[in-house]
Amino acid sequence: MIDVRQIDLVTTASVAGITADTFEGLAADAKSNCPISKALAAVPISLHATFTTA
Repeated sequence: MIDVRQIDLVTTASVAGITADTFEGLAADAKSNCPISKALAAVPISLHATFTTA
């Protein structure tokens, strides 16, 4: 049996044509709506999304 106690999502991206706020919103949406996140809703999930400029 697998015992998942915490999920840490970490990403860094440089995306042309969007702002850092848009990127952070998209990352938060992905965290909330990911099928795995929904399946493991009882497990704490942290998100560390970093937007960089090209």
